[in-house]
Amino acid sequence: MEKLIDVGAGSVWAEDTGGDLPPVVLLHPGVGDSRIWDPVWARLAGQHRLIRYDVRGFGRSEPPTGRFSRLDDLRRVLDRLDVGPALFAGCSMGGGSALDLALAEPDRVRGMVLACPGISGAPIPQDPGDEPDSTDPDVFLEQGVARWARAGRDPLVVEQLRSSIRFWLGWGDTLADDGDAWSRLEQVKTPSVLLLGDLERPSFVPACVEAARRIPGCRLVEVPAADHFVPLRAPGTVVAELGALSGDGQR
Repeated sequence: MEKLIDVGAGSVWAEDTGGDLPPVVLLHPGVGDSRIWDPVWARLAGQHRLIRYDVRGFGRSEPPTGRFSRLDDLRRVLDRLDVGPALFAGCSMGGGSALDLALAEPDRVRGMVLACPGISGAPIPQDPGDEPDSTDPDVFLEQGVARWARAGRDPLVVEQLRSSIRFWLGWGDTLADDGDAWSRLEQVKTPSVLLLGDLERPSFVPACVEAARRIPGCRLVEVPAADHFVPLRAPGTVVAELGALSGDGQR
């Protein structure tokens, strides 16, 4: 079921398979939209209640009309869909939102698969030779490919990057500060696994490695031949780790 969900001063597009199966919430990165989960969604269909949505200004959601909190929007989506305690898989920006929720309301998060999470308060990645972000959409796209798609110029990856351009060039300043999970990682009580591609952007790697070390009980899993687009590059790994967290043995 697809629907628009009121999140206050705006709405977001969401998809929910419904039913009584154990829920899994999929949160997309800032370099794409919820379609990044298509390969994972196909593998999990019929085994879990699946929920995903596009953050304001991404994919099929409305543009933001002012500053907004991704964490508050996540809470509203879960409330509107009446989602109880769930497993979460979040990539980059989405992984950061899952962590923020696990710290704010741990009872809502049964477990987390954090794919190269963008953690609130963490050091901003900056590789040698990085140029300032271009305001030209075509150049901005190529900058994204060079920085985040080190495993290759797959058409699906390029389309994900292209879909994020309107947000970052039009409304990037509307994101509110959702906190500082980086300083509180030792307080995370949720069972977690952190996936890190071996072709990840070099400056992004240290924060992920440190996060896996500081989150109690977190496992760090290196994903071969994967970059920042883990759900597209290695959907089987994401499904296996969700299965391990849910206890159904899908590894």
